[in-house]
Amino acid sequence: MKRPVGMRPAREIVTTALEVRCPYCGESLEICQHRVRWVMRLDGDVHLTRRDRKCRSSGCEGPNRIFHAPEDLRLALPYRTYGLDVTLAIGERHLRGESLGSVQRDLNARGIPIDQRHTGRVFRDFLALAGVALGDDASRRERLRAQGGIVLMCDGVQFDETAPVLYLAWDAMSGTPLFSERKAFRAEEDLRPILERVKAMDVPVIGIVSDKEKGLVPAVEAVFPETPYQFCQTHFLKNCARPLQEDLSALGASVTRRATCVHGIAKRLHEAEVSAPTAASPATETAAPKMPDAEFGREVCELVRQNARASGKAPLDPPELKRHEKLEAVRQLLSDDARKRGRPAKPRARR
Repeated sequence: MKRPVGMRPAREIVTTALEVRCPYCGESLEICQHRVRWVMRLDGDVHLTRRDRKCRSSGCEGPNRIFHAPEDLRLALPYRTYGLDVTLAIGERHLRGESLGSVQRDLNARGIPIDQRHTGRVFRDFLALAGVALGDDASRRERLRAQGGIVLMCDGVQFDETAPVLYLAWDAMSGTPLFSERKAFRAEEDLRPILERVKAMDVPVIGIVSDKEKGLVPAVEAVFPETPYQFCQTHFLKNCARPLQEDLSALGASVTRRATCVHGIAKRLHEAEVSAPTAASPATETAAPKMPDAEFGREVCELVRQNARASGKAPLDPPELKRHEKLEAVRQLLSDDARKRGRPAKPRARR
């Protein structure tokens, strides 16, 4: 999709193929292509890049195969512009009786550019998503066996606290959705059926990944007692980073204050440039005040504006910290420039 004009700043998400060495010749795989798309979500836009790998060894006897980067179905459905949270919002609200036009106008007010025709298409995606049964397809099962089995991931998403939870089971290696079911309750007995459907596919389950949901953990252990099972590392890292949230919020507010101050400087530079008299005559040219370093000032203001909106990915690369570091780099640039010109550097302002 082409990025619409005026779209909100997007955060960067990059995923890379999990395979590092060719399974046929053992040589290192090289990144061969980047697949890029934009995803519009309720919590902000995403610039998604998937990096695929390929074996380029001339002596490799394996098929000319590309190893694709995994696709996170919790972010968005394959080949779709709107995120999974937008799909759930449209689906659940329409099932409650809201008209598609009303939902569309509300999404527009929240900054999601969508018309009523596309709202209807997304609702049909929701209905298809709520009844996924691709794991029953014989040809798909054969392809999953040919890749050596599946790494099962299972998770639930919910529009709000009163809506049913939509559980999806998919293969992390190929990104293939297998089954989905809407559940009004989250107990073990409610979640076992979807896992039993996966087991009935008769495809080897190499491993299982999930979060620590109260009913899902015993359901997995009951249906797949001998399969390697681990919890999602992203959830673990987020829990580890939770004590830093207060400091990150304060750092983000500091970045906003500094960016606002610089925006005021840029505005004053622009007003001074517009109001300066033109050099229409020699007398005017003598009277016109010259603005030293005006061009440099505008470039610095633009640099601050861009870096104050830099994207990051929590928890290991939080955007608040990344923006702070970029603004500090701009501050160092100004200090170095002042030192070269023989001017005293201004003291650092309190944040």
